[in-house]
Amino acid sequence: MDFILGIGIILVIGALSCKLSIKAGSPVLLGFILIGMLIGNWFEFESMTLVEHLCDFGLLLIIFTGGFQTNFQQARPVLTLSSVLSVAGTLLTTAFSFAFAYFVLSMEFYQALLLGAIISATDAASVFSILQSRKLELKSNLDSVLEIESGSNDPLGHMLALFLILLAKGELSSVPVFFILEICVGVLSGILIARIGQWLINKLNVDIDGLYAVLLCGTAFLIYGAAAQFGGSGFLAVYIGGIILGNSKLVYKRFLSRMFSAIYMCMQIMLFIVLGILTVPASIAKVAVSGLIFAAFLILVARPVVVYILMKPFSRPLNEIALVAWGGFRGAPSIVFATHLLISGLPYGEYVFSMVFFVCILSVVIQGSSFAHIAKKLKLVDE
Repeated sequence: MDFILGIGIILVIGALSCKLSIKAGSPVLLGFILIGMLIGNWFEFESMTLVEHLCDFGLLLIIFTGGFQTNFQQARPVLTLSSVLSVAGTLLTTAFSFAFAYFVLSMEFYQALLLGAIISATDAASVFSILQSRKLELKSNLDSVLEIESGSNDPLGHMLALFLILLAKGELSSVPVFFILEICVGVLSGILIARIGQWLINKLNVDIDGLYAVLLCGTAFLIYGAAAQFGGSGFLAVYIGGIILGNSKLVYKRFLSRMFSAIYMCMQIMLFIVLGILTVPASIAKVAVSGLIFAAFLILVARPVVVYILMKPFSRPLNEIALVAWGGFRGAPSIVFATHLLISGLPYGEYVFSMVFFVCILSVVIQGSSFAHIAKKLKLVDE
């Protein structure tokens, strides 16, 4: 009964904190992390494997829902630009972040490389949350650019982090085989199981609408599980599967979309609270100075330079480049990837986790709270 009471209190406080955060102009997800940090004072997880499963579970549903709610027709004009930002942007951010951490912050080689890879992906949950809570419609389809970039670069960021963890531990047998399996199995699993799920949903033919939501959830889990079982990227698979199902003809589609919006919000609450519980304030304090320097470089130098390099060939004006650069929030995916490093047993896992957490909090607070204001100043809000 105490456990159930605690869950109720957390959910009510979480919902109220969302309202307060919106009124205060700060990102709604920040409140959940703070709640988790408060809970962490008298509660800790007995098994880090459980933490890993909870984080992967929450993130896969967030990524699936992001794909499911992506309007492919609306996104088509900016698909090429978003893909370039997603793939090349993630790789360039990894390279710049590694160079800064290694040469300026004097980190060890693998430590700096893992920090760069883990922090490279932008956060779909923060992007969706800020756009929805502020009810922002951006000109030139920039909201679609940010949503697709943040949704699609999470799988690549996870692949890079996993690859480097295995490499650092000496458990990687073949680099080409690793990436071929991750990408090919992930893509095939997402396409095949999504099509099977679509057929099953349309053929179920019952009057209990809740069963369709159960079937769609089961399809998402099957996509992720099948890809992971055969050596593929589960996150890439669920993102592709979500896009296919979200842009296909489905019965009860409006109901399913609203249902998954609620699931999406619950997963955000769970994920950010779990990540808050994992955080040790003393460890964060140790990395405060280096974390502040690294965050300043990432937000003010690396991200703007990468976005300028990649968007300028598309003849985009400077105000659009500036807004996309400022919209590169770091958040839950990076912290989730850092938990894998924390569990791996590598000696610098706790330090990198603390750095990633600190940088992500700064990113969400600074960029998230000012994004709407900057969008208006740059005259890119579509009234």
